[in-house]
Amino acid sequence: MADHMMFTDARTLSPGQILETDVCIVGAGAAGITLAKEFAGADFRVLLLESGGMGFEHRTQWLYSGENSGRPYFSQEFTRRRQFGGTTVVWFGRCRPLDEMDFEARDWLPHSGWPFSKSQLDPFYIRAQEIAQAGAYDYSSDPDPLKTAGLETKVIRFSPPLDFGETYRADLERAGNIHVLLHANVVQIALANEKNRVSHLDCAPLSRRPFRVVSKIVILAAGGLENTRLLLASRDAQPDGIGNLHGLVGRYFMDHAYLFSAATTHVPESIPADYLKLDYETQQSNLGVHKSIGFSQRFMQKERLLNASLYLVKRKGHKMDDRYYSKAASDLVAFAEILQHKARPSLSVLAAAGKALPRSSWLAGAALQAARNKSKETSAYALRLQMETVPNPESRVTLSAKKDSVGIPRVDLHWKTTAQDVENYVRFEQLALAALQKMGFRLQRFQHELDSDGWPVSMIGGKHHMGTTRMHTDPRQGVVDEHCRMHGVSNLFIAGGSVFPTSGMANPTLTIIALAVRLADHIKQRLL
Repeated sequence: MADHMMFTDARTLSPGQILETDVCIVGAGAAGITLAKEFAGADFRVLLLESGGMGFEHRTQWLYSGENSGRPYFSQEFTRRRQFGGTTVVWFGRCRPLDEMDFEARDWLPHSGWPFSKSQLDPFYIRAQEIAQAGAYDYSSDPDPLKTAGLETKVIRFSPPLDFGETYRADLERAGNIHVLLHANVVQIALANEKNRVSHLDCAPLSRRPFRVVSKIVILAAGGLENTRLLLASRDAQPDGIGNLHGLVGRYFMDHAYLFSAATTHVPESIPADYLKLDYETQQSNLGVHKSIGFSQRFMQKERLLNASLYLVKRKGHKMDDRYYSKAASDLVAFAEILQHKARPSLSVLAAAGKALPRSSWLAGAALQAARNKSKETSAYALRLQMETVPNPESRVTLSAKKDSVGIPRVDLHWKTTAQDVENYVRFEQLALAALQKMGFRLQRFQHELDSDGWPVSMIGGKHHMGTTRMHTDPRQGVVDEHCRMHGVSNLFIAGGSVFPTSGMANPTLTIIALAVRLADHIKQRLL
């Protein structure tokens, strides 16, 4: 065993150099760093490959650029961070485990059911809670002020939040068995002749000085889009991509549906301050315990609802106007995001912004007035819906004809929701708002402009990429088995949200960490 840990820049390697290790982890985000942390000090070598460096780099970040052929979605380079620490660098810190119902097969939810129950994941959730530094593993709310008409409080605990790269770098440095290789892009996963195990990884920095990694075990922890892209792009041994014998790699892409439902002009005094902490107008740090509004599992089963919750969010007055949720305003907000990230907008985005500007001059005026007179613009609370969506095989990731600067085909994301999703949104909103009005909330529903699918045009995803390498014991229904090992490839494992069979309504990071801890235990049993 080496007596020190190394950080190396792949750009300093010799062309054609071969690195050998026992475990190779691809991606240094929440999943990858958790795995490395769990392996620290073990009696085997670990190589952690990260495409980026220690900080943000535009050239590396744009490797995420891809195409969207489905529902309107964020530019992909805005949805993840490609650097040591991954997207935890900009993580809001929201933690909640999935609910017991999320793991169960529900007869009203196609393709639902995990290979294990929540109780089997709870010991790993407890360890994940410690890694996230999110306080006690206690998500109960007793007494619950919402116990009426099926309503139930959903507790969220906030991480400080943590930049995993900054927080856990020292732990990895002390480990002695871990080598972190920065600016290391995997460009091809190569299978051995018998096609049932990974032989090696072909890699390259942006300078395209190729090198190779040979490892007994490989774990992909690069995110829901990049895990899939690597598998689909590795076609030498299997023409449709590795693990894709049944055409499942890239299918069942899921994200949470986010939208604002209603404004409230009065919150009952019975609602404690823990429900009123969210404020998107100001920079916030650790919010501690926060509470949202949902339905009990029994009620959701009775009404055959998808899992969802409502958050009370403090909003400025001009964002309570129905016009803020129009297509024109949505186009303008999307254009503002591009400018904020200093990216080059496409011609289609420029055209959309050109159409949006004349129709949303009121928004620009209101925002300008708010900026000039921050202290006087009134604020109120809006109800923001966060809802799981149906696992849909037609919602998928494929490869574009275009390639990135290291020669890998770019992602074509086709996010496609279902009629059941829209019907559930309408039903959930109807039931929840009626129950809140009975409690004394005074609500004013936003009059949304609808798109061709029936969604409000302001509906966006949560930037939570899930489901594209889903978990199932049957290789005809999933890409990985219950241990996150790829069906048919004995030494290839996948970590992260891409293995989720269903999404639940909770943000995925705590579950991603818990699954990484569980996978680390499984790998250690195999190697020790």
